[in-house]
Amino acid sequence: MPDDSVRLFADDLAGLRSEAGAPTLEQLAQRAGISKSVLSDAFAGRRLPTENTVRKLVAALGGDSAPWVARRLALDPRHAAAASSEMRAAPVETAPSGSEARTGLARPVTLGAFLIGLAAVAVIAVATSAITAGLVAQRVAAAADVAPTPESTYLPFADGVDPMLTICREDVVLAGGDEFLDGAVLVEMMYSNHCMAVWGRVTRHDGLAAGNSMSMLIYPRDDPESDRNQLRSDSDLQSLYTTLLIEPDVEARVCGIATITVGEETFEQPNPVCI
Repeated sequence: MPDDSVRLFADDLAGLRSEAGAPTLEQLAQRAGISKSVLSDAFAGRRLPTENTVRKLVAALGGDSAPWVARRLALDPRHAAAASSEMRAAPVETAPSGSEARTGLARPVTLGAFLIGLAAVAVIAVATSAITAGLVAQRVAAAADVAPTPESTYLPFADGVDPMLTICREDVVLAGGDEFLDGAVLVEMMYSNHCMAVWGRVTRHDGLAAGNSMSMLIYPRDDPESDRNQLRSDSDLQSLYTTLLIEPDVEARVCGIATITVGEETFEQPNPVCI
């Protein structure tokens, strides 16, 4: 589906819902075990639903989840970024050398041709030096686990860096989200294709920011105790975002979970958001 989009995906999900007898959001939420707000976003096309949401929703509507999950993967910006990287990394075919390249008899070399050859060798040498220098710079950056950035005004992006101080903010997309406490708290997972980085954001709409705190943790789904986990906590704020977690593996998933306080009580998000 080359012209597919999140909007078309949502429209087709709505069509599947109609074919299933148009169950209400409350009925679907009970069948699929997904909150009504997440279902509403999926049908409205406001954001790309998570793989888990698609799988459960389609199953609850009596459909085959596999093609829907594959279609959702094709729309995932992280999948597109990985495919682009693979294309850039594809090997380039080179012309044969040695005896394979000689298809005719040897011919005398003129002085002009000899001088042109020398010039070509010099150009190749300069180009090779430039390429080698570039590769060395890339390897040095990789060894430091910090990616080089094209703008000197930005910080290099890496685990634990503030995303607002990096180039990652330039192509950020909302990759997933959820609400809890009856919509009083919104949890969002942000993603940058350029940086292949994730960060979380939690916003409270209960008007009780003063005197209360909130926190958000993001972590690799397959390693919840990872040293790469990013946790941020603060008080008297209406909205808070985490630092970066770099995840270049497109098959890996990153999850986020938020916690807020209201007076002496602490409320944790029931289900993490994973992208």
